[in-house]
Amino acid sequence: MPENQKNFISPIFANLRYPAVNLLSDWHVGGDNYNRSPEKPLIAASNDLEAALAFLNEFRQPYSTLKVYAKEIERLLLWCQLEPQLNLASLKREHLRAYQEFIQKPKPKKLWCGTRASRLTKNGAINEKWRVFNKGLSDVSANKAATVVDTFFSYLVQSQYLLGNPMAMDRRRNKRKKSSTKIIDRYLELDEIKTVLQTLKNYPTKTDDDKFRVARVTYIILLLLYTGLRIAEAAEHKMGNFVLRDNEWFLRVVGKGRKLREIPIPDELLDAMAYFRKAIGLSSPTPVYREQTPLIPMQNLKDSISTRRISQILKWAFELGALEYDSNEPNKASKLRAASAHWLRHSYVICLLESGATLKVAQENAGHRNVATTMHYQHVNQTSKLDCYL
Repeated sequence: MPENQKNFISPIFANLRYPAVNLLSDWHVGGDNYNRSPEKPLIAASNDLEAALAFLNEFRQPYSTLKVYAKEIERLLLWCQLEPQLNLASLKREHLRAYQEFIQKPKPKKLWCGTRASRLTKNGAINEKWRVFNKGLSDVSANKAATVVDTFFSYLVQSQYLLGNPMAMDRRRNKRKKSSTKIIDRYLELDEIKTVLQTLKNYPTKTDDDKFRVARVTYIILLLLYTGLRIAEAAEHKMGNFVLRDNEWFLRVVGKGRKLREIPIPDELLDAMAYFRKAIGLSSPTPVYREQTPLIPMQNLKDSISTRRISQILKWAFELGALEYDSNEPNKASKLRAASAHWLRHSYVICLLESGATLKVAQENAGHRNVATTMHYQHVNQTSKLDCYL
């Protein structure tokens, strides 16, 4: 492997909680530093990598946010090192426009893109198959990446590391983009969900592992459908986040932007949870006060299942449902094969509005920052009547 490629694949943030690989001594890029602040910075950073780590330190919780931010900042810094070979204080508006085009079509592809692989091997060595991209980013993902980079530069300005934010000129245009009409079409109708659940109910369970597998995925489907949790929220919370108040159960969730919300829990979900808890050997059908068992635990009951594993489990269940539709309703079959955890979140918001909830209630239960986001679902509610009872 070429030496420059070895340097490239060295992970800057190998461990997202505490960087395990120190590449500060390898940070040689420079430039004219036109944008360097003359003031003493408010963060302990003498170079861009230290500034990046200071920024990420502000986003340690929730862990899902840290992962996203670290990934995008790592991509930016690697690009700075290998493409323009400039530090952050030397980047001009034109460089960042080039970067935004680059993340959608990374070139040379062999250097930047590869199949999904862990950053490090089991013995802790650099995995030479790891690449920073799986493929070029879609428009939606590229816009999200730009938001993270914009936030990063704003932080560097506020901390007096940089004089100005060269990304700021994008903001007015991005606001116009965000105001455009969004059509919600990635959701499952309840007959499709019922088919999946019935297929799971009929699934042959010859072993205890089979029973566990079916109980777990049934619980996951109903958990996401009846709470509207984001997949990262489902992976990060505990059974103790279920709270009992006035004989009613609620799920207390800390979501995006550390926003707290409480979601009322229907009996159908409580029944599925009780069955699942029994299947994994927990002593009570409902969570005890401040119980530390993960909301969706691994079989050891101590560690939380990953978002990737949740997706794999749901794909298996949706495939079982799709097989039921293959012969008579191929459209529904293909729809189930395309579905993901987030589709169940969309179904939740649509059903809330269909059942008569106000926009404000739906916004709060879903954890939307802006009611305008919730209003997109109102359009679906008016054009697609769902029977919101399983």
